[in-house]
Amino acid sequence: MKIFRVDYLNKSILVEIPLTKPTGKIRIKERRQYTDFGLPVATRQQPFNTNMYIEWQIGYDLELKSDKIHNSTFVNQTNINFTAYNGKKKILYELSEYLYYFYKMNVFNTRDIDDIINFANKINKDSFIENLYTINKTYPCKKNINGINFLESVISYPHLVYDFNNGFFIIAEITIKEKQKGVGIQPMLYICFPVSYLKDINNNSILGRTANKNEIALFEFNQNNAFIIKESFKIFSILSKSHNYDIIEILNLIK
Repeated sequence: MKIFRVDYLNKSILVEIPLTKPTGKIRIKERRQYTDFGLPVATRQQPFNTNMYIEWQIGYDLELKSDKIHNSTFVNQTNINFTAYNGKKKILYELSEYLYYFYKMNVFNTRDIDDIINFANKINKDSFIENLYTINKTYPCKKNINGINFLESVISYPHLVYDFNNGFFIIAEITIKEKQKGVGIQPMLYICFPVSYLKDINNNSILGRTANKNEIALFEFNQNNAFIIKESFKIFSILSKSHNYDIIEILNLIK
């Protein structure tokens, strides 16, 4: 998501979280615990409560030709780019931006970045998550609904949860689905955290009310939870061969 403010004095990064765009990479859902299946929430009708959480399909780059390139703080520094696994030129965005700024703030140091690179370099190609899982479909059986005969089966998508175990109730979820473009499957990484962690642009809680039209709220990365960024890079590096390649390129670029 787009950076709202980089605060060098307090060593924090405020990130914009849209509250009313359920078709984007941010979805607001509701569940009692992370083992439950979360259901999307109509934030303009339903007041925010403590059972709601943010599901963020987080990324780490943008193509130079992307129509969303203005969301990156590197939009005017397109000479600082890297070539991704797919051969496309890309700039830093989201996770890589946050890591870059924390590196400049000395929240992370060269040793931290080298630690991720060394971790990524040691991953065996056979142990990438994309190679460990398949999408399963049960054998079809007859099902009559209102007099119409169907063949019913269930498709199941592998789902992994990583608890950062940090007291912040922030988790990573990985879902393996069909590739949106091309052939095969792809693991997708989501960062999930309680809606209660959000503040409006006036630094007030959003709990107990509905969202305003086109409203954004702010999530803060700081010295206390910055390790989530480092851990997320490690998780990305084990998703697939292409992710692994991109992560190493980004980290070397930041160094």
